[in-house]
Order: sequence, then C-alpha cells, then structure tokens
Amino acid sequence: MCLNGTGETVRARTEGAVATGDDRAGRGGPAPSWPLGYRRVVDLSHVITPSLPGWDDEKPRRETLAGPAPDGDFGFYVQRWTFSEHTGTHLDAPGHVIGGGRMVPDIRPEELVAPAAVIDVSARAAEDPDTAVTVDDVLAFERVHGRIPEGAAVLMRSGWSARWERGDAAVRGVADDGSWHFPGFSAEACAFLISRRGIVGVGVDTLSTDPAVSTDFAAHEVVGRADRWGLEALRGLDRLPPVGALLTIGVLPGADASGGPARVLALW
Repeated sequence: MCLNGTGETVRARTEGAVATGDDRAGRGGPAPSWPLGYRRVVDLSHVITPSLPGWDDEKPRRETLAGPAPDGDFGFYVQRWTFSEHTGTHLDAPGHVIGGGRMVPDIRPEELVAPAAVIDVSARAAEDPDTAVTVDDVLAFERVHGRIPEGAAVLMRSGWSARWERGDAAVRGVADDGSWHFPGFSAEACAFLISRRGIVGVGVDTLSTDPAVSTDFAAHEVVGRADRWGLEALRGLDRLPPVGALLTIGVLPGADASGGPARVLALW
C-alpha cells in the first residue's frame, strides 16, 4: 500500500517521460532476488567521528565511560555517543518526510537486501555540481546494462564521497556566495524508477537524495509517498560494478526512528 497522495505525485513527476513496462505497486516494494555466492565485500559506510560532515554544525559527540584496557589486558571499553538519526551514512524511512509513513522498525528485513544498480554521473557532476539523475540517465544505463530489476536499489555515483575528508564546505559544495551545490536525483527519475521499475529504494553519495539547490525536496517526497527508503552519504561506489552486487543495509532500528545510521555492504 502506498501513502496518500502517491498516485498524484508519481503521475505528476513522470508526465511526459518515455517509459516501458508495467506499473509496480506494493508496500515497500517487491521482495528482491539475489545471488547465492559472492567473492567480494565492500563497505559503503562512512565512519562516524566527532568531525563528520553533515547538514548542520552540530557534530557527533562522544564521551568515554570506561577507557580501553592496556594492550593485551582484559577490560571493558565503553563510549557514549550523541548524534541525530540522520548522521553519516544513514537510511531515511518514509516517515522522515511523510506524515503517517513507516518508521525504521517497520521496514521489512527483505527490503534491506537488494540488487544494486549504480548509475555513474561523476563526469557530469565534476563539471556541474547541480546535476541530477534523470529518466534519460536511467534509460541510457539500461541500454548498456539491461533493465533494472524489480526490488533493486538504484544508487547515484557522483564521486562526491571523496570530499568527506576535506570537511563540511567541500561536502556541502559551498560556493563563494554561501549557497550549497551537490548532485542528487530528479523527482522524475525517482517516480519513473518506482512506478515503472518497482525499485525498493534509492541511494546517493552526497548529503541528500535531492540536489542541494532543491527548495521543495521533490525527490524526497516522491520516494517517501511511495513508501520507499532512501540512503544518503554512501561512499566507495566507484568500487562497485554497475550491476551484479547485492546491497545489505544494517540500519539502527530505533523506536519510532525516522532514520538511522547504517552499515551498508555490497557483495558480489
């Protein structure tokens, strides 16, 4: 079941798009299929640190409750961390943006394991930080790699994760006038992928599913109304094949959480 307004929003965002295939529906998307074996595992998650870049200047905070034991000795090392649900590499639940939407614990386990399709816009993003993944990008990807399967997670590779070590300004793409600029998904591409390809979610290697220049966060709305999840602040997408990897998302299942930091792994 999709949330109230999904049909209108998806139809509005896909109007005029060239599409093939049947519309897909279902709460959270269809169950994915995946390979039985793998040879490689890549971690797509940023490590949470007190200097981790983010949306605001309030950084993750940690307090040592019990210090580490001397080398080779036995002892319990314990820290207390304080950070928001949307810190670092994290998952956005539908309820993050849509009233009444599902929260993290409501997402079925099978929705957190999905074949990955990696759309590379890094060359374009290097020239235009405001670029967005479009329906044309999706169709061009499929001409080379085949149709994106139902239950897939579609990831944008913009090359932005290389900026994380350079701090907030680089990750936010701060211009001389103070405005932010980084790539994301267009709402039309999200609507196409959901309604025509039946994907389970989208992911980006930037701070937001929407490009930084967005003022209405339309991609967030399309994904949320369709009862899908979004992944933000991924890294290492250049190490993945365009198709053939299996994505697993170990998200922190906080009670009533609108999102949660996640350890995201790709296997193939």
